[in-house]
Amino acid sequence: MEYSVVVPVYNSKATLRQLVQELEDFFREWSFSFEIILVDDGSTDGSAEEIRMLAARKDYIQKIYLPSNMGQQRALFTGLLQAKGDWVLTMDDDLQHDIREVPKLIAQAKMGYDLVFGIYGDYGSKGLRAFGSKLVGQFFRWRYPSFSNLRVSSFRLISRQLYHHLEDRGDRFSYLSAELLLHAQHVANVPVSRRERVYGKSGYNLKKCAVLYTQLWYNYGVKCLVLRGRKRHEEENTNGWSGQLPEKCHSADEVHGVRSGGCGL
Repeated sequence: MEYSVVVPVYNSKATLRQLVQELEDFFREWSFSFEIILVDDGSTDGSAEEIRMLAARKDYIQKIYLPSNMGQQRALFTGLLQAKGDWVLTMDDDLQHDIREVPKLIAQAKMGYDLVFGIYGDYGSKGLRAFGSKLVGQFFRWRYPSFSNLRVSSFRLISRQLYHHLEDRGDRFSYLSAELLLHAQHVANVPVSRRERVYGKSGYNLKKCAVLYTQLWYNYGVKCLVLRGRKRHEEENTNGWSGQLPEKCHSADEVHGVRSGGCGL
């Protein structure tokens, strides 16, 4: 299997059929073997039934149903843990990620990158939401200084070697881009165009971005410092402080029951 496409689905019945058809047309045209993993995140608009009907007619669709609305990040992790492809493409369900831009991500990945983000020149965010998105971006620049000149997004191509590092973290807070950057060796940004939203409206706002910012700092920032302090104390009593940040910066007592939100990242 060359490509797995993981799509978290929430109340997007109106776009699913077109999304699946566009993906099928693309992969058939390029003669790639593929699967599409649709993860329904507790939709209430009939999306689950639409997925069921699509999967009944198309054998390349794998359907997953979460028991309730658990958040985009949980849906992504669930889908990735079931993926079989050499590469995984993640994209949103609202048709704003343009499948015609995927060859750009593939071409970049083939140059030796294990993680490629498709980045808009303009995310269409204005005012407070744009400010919230910038806050989240600042966190990633601080936490991952070797990738400080890069941006993250939910339109991404991930190598098998990289996504196989992911673990099932249950109800603990996890953020896919943050997890991937813990293990990525070569990361790139590729400029892509953004299609206008045809159905519905974005569920992200300043409040959600602020909550996400706090969760990221706590789970991937503050805890890293705490664990680093513990590591330093232990090594001072053995071989001396090495100054190395722990590879994994979260522990078993992480926040439970917190929905992993998003901010277009």
